[in-house]
Parts: sequence; structure tokens; C-alpha cells
Amino acid sequence: MRLLREARQWLETPGGKMLLDQQRQVAQESLERCFGQHMIQYGLAPEMMDGQQSTLRNRWHFDLIGEPPSMPLEESQWPFAPQSVDVVLLHHGLDFCLAPRTLLREAGQAVRAGGHMLIFGFNPWSSWGWNHFAGRSWLSEAGFVSPARLSDWLEVLGFAVEKRIDGCYLPPLKSQRMLDRLSSVEQWASRHTLPCGGFYCLIARRQMLGAMPRKQPARAFPALTLPPLVAGTRRTHKRNTK
Repeated sequence: MRLLREARQWLETPGGKMLLDQQRQVAQESLERCFGQHMIQYGLAPEMMDGQQSTLRNRWHFDLIGEPPSMPLEESQWPFAPQSVDVVLLHHGLDFCLAPRTLLREAGQAVRAGGHMLIFGFNPWSSWGWNHFAGRSWLSEAGFVSPARLSDWLEVLGFAVEKRIDGCYLPPLKSQRMLDRLSSVEQWASRHTLPCGGFYCLIARRQMLGAMPRKQPARAFPALTLPPLVAGTRRTHKRNTK
């Protein structure tokens, strides 16, 4: 929680604003290919989707802290029924958790067949990764899960990566003047889609395996069975309902 709060304060710096501005643009473009009604956002910035246009009418933000406008959610015990959500957006959720594979499994189980996960993460093979490995600032404590490893985890969970988008090729500088002077470098790297951006976004779709996705009721919340703090795991709920 301390690390998450520190990173959120950093989002007010020039480097943080650069990161969030680019990621909002990526999220907006990526959500255009996603359909449904329910979207769950988990992770770093609650304001990530503010003002974003989307066909997904019902959107909620969760994190470990649970300060408004977010709601608290334990990373290892998501209270959603299996395949009840159309889109899950993990905004650096894997970078700020104790068990990335556990969080990814919980998020993946909530996504319906044919639904999507949008996963933003810090790229260890970038100028931002240098700060991570050199032990500089809060970046040294963030997760930095490599996109190749994450793609393997997604395949095990039944997801296929449809697209990868990189951004923030400039290092997280503290000076807005320096960022402006080097903007041509950022534009050149983005134009050539180099795989060394400070962040990446993986767009993954859950494989349908011959089954049609279940249609959700028009106004239904995505299958919350009990409040998040007392719901327990799906195994617990299954035993209690037998």
C-alpha cells in the first residue's frame, strides 16, 4: 500500500503525466475493439478511464487501498462469478501486488469467453527498467513483469495475445523542459513501434473453445455474490451453496 501511494503521488510529476497521458490514449483505442457491458479496472490510477468513451456502460475501479472512488479488493480473492465480466483492465496491477500470477489468475477467471484483458505493465527492457535494476526511487520496488513471461502466463490461462503496444520511450525525467526537447525521439520510436517502451499494453482475448459466451442481463452487476471483504474464494462460496 505504501508503494502504491508513492507511485500515485509520482503521477503528478512530468514523467508521471507523460505516462498517464499516453496510456489513456492506448486504452481508448484498445477499448474500441472490446464489446459488452461490464468492465473492471484494477491497479494504479483510479482516474485512468475518466472521460473515456466506451460501449462498456458499467465500469468499476478496485485496488488494495479502497479510497474513493475505488473499492477495496483482495488480490487473491476476487468476488466475481467465473466468466461474468466482459473486460478486465489491469493498470499496473501486476507491478503493485504480492503475487502477480495469483492476481492474473483471479482476473482471468472473471473474464467471459470471448472477453478481453488489457494489461499495462512496466517494461524491464527499457530506460525505465534501468531505474528498476539500479535501485532508484519507487521504481526499484515495482514488479516489472516482462511481456514475454506475461504472454506465457496468459496462454496457460486460456488467453491469446492479440496485440502489444509500447509507449514512453523517454526515461522518466523530472524536467518537463527536457521531455519537450526530446519529444522528437519519442515520436520517432513510437512511429517505428520499437519493443523497448517504458510501458507495454498487452491486449489478450479469452479463447472460446467452441462455446458461445453467456449473455449477461442488461442491468446486472457482474455476479457479485457477497461484498468483497467477506466473499472469500469461489471455492468457499461453492461449498457454502451445496
